[in-house]
Amino acid sequence: MLGVYLSGTGNTKHCIEKLVKLLDQSAKVIPLENENVISEIQSSDTMILGYPTQFSNAPIMVRDFIK
Repeated sequence: MLGVYLSGTGNTKHCIEKLVKLLDQSAKVIPLENENVISEIQSSDTMILGYPTQFSNAPIMVRDFIK
């Protein structure tokens, strides 16, 4: 399991770390901006994505990443 997050203030990072560790103690958590994020996703069977909302939507960086 892998937790990927985008966090400006650290709140989303804190939440994704807590959630992922509750589900799987051996899971990794990395920021969306990490240069190895794609290879980490490819080597994981499950990914949880966490991000803050902006104007009731995902930030542009997250939408671009999903595309």
